[in-house]
Amino acid sequence: MNCLDLEGVLRATQEKLQAYSPQEIAVWANFFRHYRDLADTSGVFAASCVLNDYMSDDGFLDFRAWLISRGKAVYLAARKDPDSLAGREIPKRTRFESYGYVAYDAYREICEDDVYAEMDANPLTKAQKADIRAEIEYFPHEVDAPHVRNHLPNLCAKHLEPQVFFDFSYRKNPLEIFYTDELEKLKSAARLIESMTGSRFKSYSGGSFIYPESSSDAYLAINMRRETDFKANLYRIHFDVNIQTTGSRPMDSTELMRLQQEVGVAHALLTALEMQTYSLTPEEMQSFDDFIREQEELRETQEQSDTPITGQTF
Repeated sequence: MNCLDLEGVLRATQEKLQAYSPQEIAVWANFFRHYRDLADTSGVFAASCVLNDYMSDDGFLDFRAWLISRGKAVYLAARKDPDSLAGREIPKRTRFESYGYVAYDAYREICEDDVYAEMDANPLTKAQKADIRAEIEYFPHEVDAPHVRNHLPNLCAKHLEPQVFFDFSYRKNPLEIFYTDELEKLKSAARLIESMTGSRFKSYSGGSFIYPESSSDAYLAINMRRETDFKANLYRIHFDVNIQTTGSRPMDSTELMRLQQEVGVAHALLTALEMQTYSLTPEEMQSFDDFIREQEELRETQEQSDTPITGQTF
């Protein structure tokens, strides 16, 4: 089928849907809605603006309907990297409003009941939503107007004039705001740990804050643990403390007092950290890991240039 023939795509989709039962059409509509909601990101919005010059909230709904109409491969590629659309055939019109109602039209052809009531009666299960999220690879960057040419270079080169000023403002998806808030809470936890201990984040597969940086044989490790919730496709984050030993040398009274002070700091930290819950999507977890690596690289650069790191925080 010619992907540029939107009317042909619409007609073919409706004909296929009309072969289903009313319940199956309603379930398909719920899948469509969920895929559309998950495409409400700054990267996809930026791509829609590049292709259309301007994008209202309603227009962005219609753009995401068009993106879904292109099929799963195109959709998933655009979620992974919106710049991938530069390699696709793009019709003059990418606001496909009628595709957003194709399930309603198909349902009405075979049944007089209300498709929306049928959709409410057949919501997607948690497992179905988790399966959808699991197949999506997430674009790791927030895309704003000043940096759109950096993040979407091929799409901009193909559809924007080089010297033309281009501006847009993305209204965040409430679901995305929720997860971004979770990410910011975790960053705040990192800042709190560093400010109270003076330590630096030691990155490994599970993540760990080590306190203190000393030559002592015994010290406290403040650990960040991550567990995978496969059903929800989330990482659950929590903190704990354990004593690390690197040798067999016994502690004297000075070392014991130091460790006692560390225990007091660790107790205050855990009391604060345990009051929060941290649940991050794979995309947000990757953003946090990138954030930590960037801070590590910044510190290394500063140390090599003998630049003071006074007050440096995450």
